[in-house]
Amino acid sequence: MNSLDQYILRQCITPLILILIVITAIVWMTQSLQRIDIIVEYGQGLGVFLLLSALIVPSLLALIIPFALFGACIFTLHRLHTDSEIAVMFAAGVSRWRLAAPLLLITSFGALATYYVNVDLMPRSNRIIKETVANIRADLASSVIKAGEFTTFADGFTIYVDDAHAGGLFLGLLVNDYRNPKDPKTYMAERAVIQDTPQGPMLFLKKGNIQRLSEESREVDFLRFEELAINIASLQQQRGGYVLEVAERYPSELLNPDLTQPYDNANAGKLIAEGHARFASPLYAFAYVMVGLYAMIGGPYSRRGYLARAVGAGAVIFGVRVLGFVAQGMAEGTAAYWTVYAVPGAVLVLFTLLLFGPKLPRRRKEPV
Repeated sequence: MNSLDQYILRQCITPLILILIVITAIVWMTQSLQRIDIIVEYGQGLGVFLLLSALIVPSLLALIIPFALFGACIFTLHRLHTDSEIAVMFAAGVSRWRLAAPLLLITSFGALATYYVNVDLMPRSNRIIKETVANIRADLASSVIKAGEFTTFADGFTIYVDDAHAGGLFLGLLVNDYRNPKDPKTYMAERAVIQDTPQGPMLFLKKGNIQRLSEESREVDFLRFEELAINIASLQQQRGGYVLEVAERYPSELLNPDLTQPYDNANAGKLIAEGHARFASPLYAFAYVMVGLYAMIGGPYSRRGYLARAVGAGAVIFGVRVLGFVAQGMAEGTAAYWTVYAVPGAVLVLFTLLLFGPKLPRRRKEPV
């Protein structure tokens, strides 16, 4: 790598990092707001919110990296044009390929990063998100019981607590258990804790009393206790029963759906198309950068600047991405999965030939 390559790399790396940070931060803020319900509805702390928000980033990077590479390419070449450095390079005999080589090197690393995010990091982080949210929603203490509120369950169980602490610890407890209509009970306790046991989740009450209506005397019996356990397994939602959706699966699981499962059987085409899209994702990075290279160093020199070309190139890659989504959607129903690769591949080949291919000789006008 000579000094020219190093210079162009330095000019490109800084805007690439800035574009990645800015776009990711903007999109991340909009997506992370959807996780606020974990704090509001389920009483989770800021740490859980930050963890779930951070795990969203890989899904964003899979789409942002190719666009960031395009933006960095356009910015770098436009800056070099503005300072007339590209004109000097061409005058010194530097070819288009020599000028594009450092940018294509960065694109290669970006494409590898996109590939890794799509095939491993994104499904891994999405699985953690789904498992964490499922566990939070299945946790009776954190998702249902609120301090200062009467919480009534569908099968006949009402709980009121004065104060709730982390780890399922409650102070000042009132429990009305009428799951058995023939034997309703009311429990009062100074404190209680929810613990998992081999028999299921149990609510352990300490220092309280039981009030129940005697069927014989029709009077209220009042019994004191030091410690008492109530089985609340019927109230606890089931854990681990969730279905892995498209974004939470690895490519091997997408390309080989289990047709014995209802979700896989109903969405087999969608899963397979997504699996091919994961492998096709690095092609978009090269296609976008090649469009940017052709816009900025392809064609004749322009004294009016290159802003219009940059805007046109942006419109082209936006159209390519939309066309890619359309092709993926069509492949779901037609099983023509090759079209998922054809869209970015065709754009890559076309603009590579336009930029580096042989130039057709211009036709000279014959003298009259």
